[in-house]
Amino acid sequence: MSFFTPILKLFWKENEKNDMKRLNRQTPPPGVAAKTDLSYEDDNLKEHLLDVYYPQESFEKLPVIIDIHGGGWMAGSKEINKYYCMSLAAKGFCVFNMNYRLAGQYRFQDQIEDIFSAFDWISKNGKNYPADMNNCFLTGDSAGGHLAFCAAAVSSSYILRQDFSVGESQLRFRAVGAVSPAADLTGPDFIMNINLPELLGKNYKSSKYYKYMNVDHIAVKNLPPFYIVTSSGDFLRRHSYKMKKTLDRFGIENKLHDFSGKYTGRKLPHVFSVLDPQPTYSQECINEMTDFFIAHSATNELAFR
Repeated sequence: MSFFTPILKLFWKENEKNDMKRLNRQTPPPGVAAKTDLSYEDDNLKEHLLDVYYPQESFEKLPVIIDIHGGGWMAGSKEINKYYCMSLAAKGFCVFNMNYRLAGQYRFQDQIEDIFSAFDWISKNGKNYPADMNNCFLTGDSAGGHLAFCAAAVSSSYILRQDFSVGESQLRFRAVGAVSPAADLTGPDFIMNINLPELLGKNYKSSKYYKYMNVDHIAVKNLPPFYIVTSSGDFLRRHSYKMKKTLDRFGIENKLHDFSGKYTGRKLPHVFSVLDPQPTYSQECINEMTDFFIAHSATNELAFR
């Protein structure tokens, strides 16, 4: 436990209260079916539960999105992203919204292990839902954006899979969406560095995973295309440009949309499309990301809206 652990726990506890108030003010989009609290591990941990959302009366297989929630690696849950994920489903996707074990009690490598365990469950059980397993996409916001980047890299690299002691996933991701992602915990941002003892342990710089806290050191040349979004009120705005620069350096196709200044009088906050998917600006962001996914699907001539 670091000196800042009690402060971080208090911050995230208050943030959770605000998330619940926010969700209570929102309503789910109509016409979306939900299967909730499905266990992707044979244990009783709530951290190993996921939800599935898809349009009601879906008679065809739909492209798949797997969503990894944010929360500074040590907080949050699938619940805070449920209306966002339902909004993605309403666009014509089968969406898997997953929990994972949180930092503090667990470590970064445990989170990657959980993500790959969920991938395995989805690949085996996707047939029970209107899920086209040949058209899979991955997304994450904030800390979840970093985890999504890392998971995509580990999926694409035998060496990284050995380093994390995970097996090869049967899922092949055609594109990744990074919403206000974290991209570097090794840089000068104090607010990011204080997470490292919770993620990697007290002597975090000696961890073999420390280098992977910077996307420069986990990126590989066969990553899938990325859609990245940031905004004027995003305290991690610099990180989105950092991620784009890394992808450019590796020759990975990507698109960054910075919503800064676009909507007069609004300073769109960190992960704005996740916080409230209903406003026009959030719908624009969601539509743009799902259009990016459709453009990179196996058959992109289908229209979902």
